[in-house]
Amino acid sequence: MTHPYFAGFAPFLSRHHAARTVLVVLFLHVLVWIAVQSIAATNLDSYGDMLENYAWSQVLEWGSFKHPPLFAWITGLWFWVMPENDFSYRLLAYLNVAVGLAGVYRLAVAMRLASLALPAILLLCLAFPYSTLAAKFNANSVLLSIWPWVAVAWWHSLHPESLRSVRLWSITFGVLGVLAMLGKYYSGVFLLALFLASFSFTAGRAWLRSSRPWLTLFIFILCLMPHLYWLSLHDFVTLRYVGEQGDGHVAWRHIVRFALSPILYWCLPWLLCCWLFGDSDQGWRGWLKRLVFCWAARGWSDALFWLAILPWLITLLFGVAGAVELSLPWAIPIGFAFPLLWLRNLCINKEGIVRAERVAIQSRRLLQGYLIFLLLLFPLAMLQGWREATRGSDNYYLPRRAAAEAILSVWHTRYPDQKLKWVGGQWGENALLAFYGDPSLRILPGLPDQFPATLSSFEEWRDGPGLLLCPALPMAPGSQADCDNNMQVWLHERAQDAPQISVSVARTGWRFPLKRSYEYHAYAYLPAKK
Repeated sequence: MTHPYFAGFAPFLSRHHAARTVLVVLFLHVLVWIAVQSIAATNLDSYGDMLENYAWSQVLEWGSFKHPPLFAWITGLWFWVMPENDFSYRLLAYLNVAVGLAGVYRLAVAMRLASLALPAILLLCLAFPYSTLAAKFNANSVLLSIWPWVAVAWWHSLHPESLRSVRLWSITFGVLGVLAMLGKYYSGVFLLALFLASFSFTAGRAWLRSSRPWLTLFIFILCLMPHLYWLSLHDFVTLRYVGEQGDGHVAWRHIVRFALSPILYWCLPWLLCCWLFGDSDQGWRGWLKRLVFCWAARGWSDALFWLAILPWLITLLFGVAGAVELSLPWAIPIGFAFPLLWLRNLCINKEGIVRAERVAIQSRRLLQGYLIFLLLLFPLAMLQGWREATRGSDNYYLPRRAAAEAILSVWHTRYPDQKLKWVGGQWGENALLAFYGDPSLRILPGLPDQFPATLSSFEEWRDGPGLLLCPALPMAPGSQADCDNNMQVWLHERAQDAPQISVSVARTGWRFPLKRSYEYHAYAYLPAKK
């Protein structure tokens, strides 16, 4: 007999109701975090990764000297239809999160854990990779949207519903696997994890003995060939950059940090899940038991456990072997299945019986708590913004838009008959002239006739007016002096003697109580008249 209190939550358990609720949650998550980031921060990321992405996106090539190309493609296509401003970029960053969370919902349904899909999404929304860290759209965060859908395709390929669907999902698995690799080569760890996880359960072993993995592999290689061809033409430059990240030295400090990443990045949702969905009448010993039990495997054939744990474990093993020097941000995409594992262990027994009443009630409470959390973000964002303003944070005061407008204004005044074509110099801060000023400007990494600018053909620089930018970067003392010297030497060797463009700009208004000025230097390249 159904408990009378539980009866009121019956509609909340329906799959269609949960799907609608997830859509609302994703909409609010995107909207609120864009607003919160706009309140707390006055610039994009402090490292300039997003400006760098924008510079790469100007030419949709199959690679770059530093990363595979997917996130640059996405950035380029996005700004093909959207205006170049911080709001649009933040919208892209959090839509990327929403796509990944939708993939987690679809994965839960595919694994017959639909009743846990909504609370899993809510818990992920509280994790750092899907909230604060997601604001920086780069090679790590782009995997948030891809990995869950790769897992969906993998699972459906392993559990065919019909001959047509199994072929379609096997092909999709191959295509999405390539997209993951083109997002970041680190995705190879994830694909290896899926392969190893397939050995753990009956459907996976049957898949390995079938023709389906060969179809997936064929599609994967076929779709990856253009990128491999690009690499071969450019001396495998991207792979060499990746190889330089590890020198065989075992960096234990980084290994320990990465080992703790499931706690560092997912601490709040982990504790909240154990508190809401675990038994509450076992005292502190029971609480500690739940904290450990939610990570437990249900035997060697537990596909969900291996899906959740193997990417983290394999990465650790590579770090211990000295193959790479681990970086904590690599952990950003690895935890999409963590909440499903926690909830499965706490809410479903080994016979597959769901504690439906508790799931429904606590999911409603979790949703209410999440909505309150979203409201609290606004005063927290104002406090963070004021903290950055009063302590004089360089990334808060850095006047990128004002600098772009001032430098272009000086150019138009000095050279009214010269149409500026390209910008080199300090990569990728030099992209501020295109992103905040003139989107038609071609941004080049460094000097136009030297590596890495030579990877992307732009011979027009010889006959087109250009600028070499040395921005104010107080975060790296001495970098501007080095940049100035390199630009001057290069111009002198080419008989260029145009005077330096120097602008000093500052941000003003009630949001900027301190007086902080930043000086930008630019050097004109003027082609010889024919």
